[in-house]
Amino acid sequence: MRLIATALNLALMLAAAPGFAWLLAMAAALRDRAPMPAPLAIWRLWWALWRAEQVRPAGVSGFADAAIAAGLAAALLAATFIPTFTTALATAPFASVPLVVALLALAAILPLLSLMAAGTMAGGIAAGRILGFFCAASPALFLTFWALAQLGGGVMLNAIATPGGVASPLAPRLLAAIALAAIARAAPTAAAAESGGRARTMALATTALTRLGALSLVAALLVPFGIAGEGQGLLAAGIGLLLWLVKMAVAAGLLAWLRPARPAASRLLSPALTVATLCAALAALLAQAPLI
Repeated sequence: MRLIATALNLALMLAAAPGFAWLLAMAAALRDRAPMPAPLAIWRLWWALWRAEQVRPAGVSGFADAAIAAGLAAALLAATFIPTFTTALATAPFASVPLVVALLALAAILPLLSLMAAGTMAGGIAAGRILGFFCAASPALFLTFWALAQLGGGVMLNAIATPGGVASPLAPRLLAAIALAAIARAAPTAAAAESGGRARTMALATTALTRLGALSLVAALLVPFGIAGEGQGLLAAGIGLLLWLVKMAVAAGLLAWLRPARPAASRLLSPALTVATLCAALAALLAQAPLI
């Protein structure tokens, strides 16, 4: 049953990734009062790009495509560890918070190698901006996930992602949520791949799957309510699935609301990152000696 649950968990993440990208586009359209995207627009775009002719900038080798494929592989591997509707996964004994965060970071960073391999100014600037953001946000991310691990009594997801794993105290969880929201607001826009065709499709799929995986991880750590545990039946799994879909829909709306309609000029030491670092540090301190 664990293998079946793991396969269903991965299939759910893969099927929901383009849908989540559409939800983000729809939420952004509502925020900006722009025309709504068609329900199947993302699927049609990905299919059209997949069937299009492979195009690379002059002088770019297959290394750029390999970097994008490696990023997609990291996102897929991370998806096998992140519980969506149940924690009874075959990968549960290996699913630790540091491992999953590292895989998601690789999925976000590896495709940047393709931008640098292209040798264009726009690609280099975009890659440098995103890498600089990861360096600046690393302390806040580390402290946030460390605080949540302390509240859950360890770093294993199957122990933390339970209704009792982070049921109390409230203050460090609230501070961790604020820190993650501030990081999401400060994050730069994902850069598009320089190549076309299937490489562009893989890059878009990697971005969508990484975002979905990151938000699913945050939901499992902060609001694990409804996730089916070991030995629970199909009814609990079905409830967990429905609640996960609701959580992701709410997360898409919150992410679109947090992101500015017109991103400001990127700065490594932005006010949002400062707020994130301070909240994460307070969350880590209160996780050690909770007051509320």
